[in-house]
Amino acid sequence: MSAADYAVMVPLSEAPNGQLRTKDLGGALGWDRSRTSHQVTRMVKRGLVVRQFCEEDARGSVVGLTPAGRAAIEKAAPNHVALVRQLFFDPLSDDELDALGVVLDRMLAVIRQYTAEQPPEEGDDGKRRPNRGQANRRIGIERHV
Repeated sequence: MSAADYAVMVPLSEAPNGQLRTKDLGGALGWDRSRTSHQVTRMVKRGLVVRQFCEEDARGSVVGLTPAGRAAIEKAAPNHVALVRQLFFDPLSDDELDALGVVLDRMLAVIRQYTAEQPPEEGDDGKRRPNRGQANRRIGIERHV
């Protein structure tokens, strides 16, 4: 499984019924519409996800995990978690982990405050949607997946 496959399947596996609108999936990943569409198309061909018309908006589509996709993410997740732990947390002492937690909590509080103070973007109806990449884009941080 590629990193892009994993990135797509994580928010789908956490979503109600394993489905998200394609637009919301791309927003959660911090990807543009084209990148999201191409990745989903590749995954549809391999049977990991399905793409269906959105009943609420005929212009949109919904992406959902297939049983094969759910099985793939469930198989990959423990190895992914173990690798993240091995690379990012195991090398740190307990004191370093505590310090990292304090620093990250402070940074997250500042990001939340900043995003709360920003006016809605043009075309935004003001409703908050799950969008993990939004704060990063607003402050100029690029995600590297």
